[in-house]
Amino acid sequence: MTLLGLDWNATRVRAVVGPARDYPLPTSLDAPHAELALACDLQQVKPELGAAALGVSRVRPRTICQGFLPYLTAEAGHGPRWQAGRNELDARSACEMVWRRLQPLASSARGVFVVTPGYFQPAQADTLRRMGELIKLPILGSLPTPLAIALAGHLEQFWSRSTLVLDVDEGALTLGWVKALDDRAHLLTCRSFSHLGLRFWRDRLINMLSDLFVFQHRRDPRDVPGAEQSLFDQLEVLADASLQRRAIQLGVQGQQWFKHLLVHPEQTSQFCQVLVNKAVAEVDDLMMTCPTGESPRGILLTHEAGRLPGLVEALRSLVKPTFASEPRRVVGGGSGFHGDFGDELLFHEDEPRGVWVLPPEALARSAHSLAESALQDVIQRGHLETIVPISVPLAADIGPPRLHFQGRDILLREANFNIGTQFGCQLWLDRADHPDVDAVHCEIVYDRRVYTMYNHSRDCTLVNDHPVTGSVLLHAGDRIRLGPRGPQARFLGKTLPRPVHAVFG
Repeated sequence: MTLLGLDWNATRVRAVVGPARDYPLPTSLDAPHAELALACDLQQVKPELGAAALGVSRVRPRTICQGFLPYLTAEAGHGPRWQAGRNELDARSACEMVWRRLQPLASSARGVFVVTPGYFQPAQADTLRRMGELIKLPILGSLPTPLAIALAGHLEQFWSRSTLVLDVDEGALTLGWVKALDDRAHLLTCRSFSHLGLRFWRDRLINMLSDLFVFQHRRDPRDVPGAEQSLFDQLEVLADASLQRRAIQLGVQGQQWFKHLLVHPEQTSQFCQVLVNKAVAEVDDLMMTCPTGESPRGILLTHEAGRLPGLVEALRSLVKPTFASEPRRVVGGGSGFHGDFGDELLFHEDEPRGVWVLPPEALARSAHSLAESALQDVIQRGHLETIVPISVPLAADIGPPRLHFQGRDILLREANFNIGTQFGCQLWLDRADHPDVDAVHCEIVYDRRVYTMYNHSRDCTLVNDHPVTGSVLLHAGDRIRLGPRGPQARFLGKTLPRPVHAVFG
């Protein structure tokens, strides 16, 4: 019984597919890209949907239809329209085009569950599902992004009582407060800010990069559509460099010239500081509205929100003083507790706290887990607007062999998998964040259906808290720690049965 989980917002669609109670895998919707970009080129004889349209969005902006999802209505002909030549689309017809693109994949599934933007009205979610049902797709239900974020974060044990969630797409930046009550996640507050949508961050970066280019080369890329497009195409690469705290050279192509633009990571963050300040102010305002003693201890961000330059660092700076100002929490009272006793019982000392960024497919996996519940009538079909059951984690030996590290899964696709701070490692760690991790700390080798971990560290690598100076076979559920004080990863997936005696060398 194959199930399909869709994560659909105003920027793109992502999908995971797999059997019920199994580890669903991401599937490509616009090869070679995993996601389907919601941009449509109307200048073609037949409107073309996907990354190809984004590739000319700065060259021919008037011929590109994008950002249409927030305007979806039950009836055609309402809201804005996009037209170029003989082709004309409104939000509804654009969504119909997306469903037709997804039809071959969705029609082969037993059930489909959809994540919709947090700013969507229930009527819009119902309309989106009915459009899929009209082309005979087995649509089971939908839920808003804030609840999908909370479900994914709860599986990773990033929160247990309440959390703030944050997402961004082309239409808006969305904040939510989710609380766990009786094994269910409740969406208590949801706020959306269209002036902080992803397009404003992109435009800000393009303008600031262009100003920097003028300073370095006395040319303005915005005067040449192709040059501006080349900057736009490299925004993802720029975000990666900023997250890795390294400088990068962008190539800018004009009609008869080609120049390099050197950008330092601190410059990228400074470019977006105005937007970061506005977003942090909204997060702070939402936290202040929470009742005393129920303030969330952490913030969960989607993959897209976590890539906004400077936002994660700013939120960490906001969260740490908030936690430091709270009284010490002691379970059951005792000599160390301060303040009101009833308030002390609300949080445990080990309550998760901090800022976490989810992997790209996390929301689609939340939808996949709910599809089985809907088929078994554990939850009602339709739109789950404010309450969803909290999912049970999968067993350690379910799914393909992989490493689970800081909320994301890294599939072991290669026979030799290196972990360390050296560029080129399959699992790369920033030395600034993990000073105790060596350049190539350890290596996982696949041979004859087994996975063996080899230690290459000057100290040691620990497996299930046992120091390994040589090598050891890995089995589902094993915990790999990079040094006595280093970060920890977990080995998951189908492997050979564990022997009676595990030998640590």
